[in-house]
Amino acid sequence: MNWKTLALVSACLLAAPAPAARAGDDARDQEVARKALLEGRIRSLSEITEIVKPNLPGKILGVELEVEDDGSFVYEFDVIDARGKLLEVDVDAATGKILSIEDDD
Repeated sequence: MNWKTLALVSACLLAAPAPAARAGDDARDQEVARKALLEGRIRSLSEITEIVKPNLPGKILGVELEVEDDGSFVYEFDVIDARGKLLEVDVDAATGKILSIEDDD
């Protein structure tokens, strides 16, 4: 999967309709993330993907950008490994450092 596909997947995930109770939160999070990217506080998905791809334990299925409670940003990669196990790989959106790799079952 190339970076253009990942960007499209990410955009679709971010644009997907949310339940009514969260719709305002999602719109606010998207605006905060856009501003952080423009200000250089986080890296683009394409940059992060190039940094982490060699260290991912499998194939990327999808990506979401999450705004944490402390205001930091984390890219959550859904990855399927060679055994067919679904993993969630959390990556710091500012540095590209892999924060955690967990089973996503």
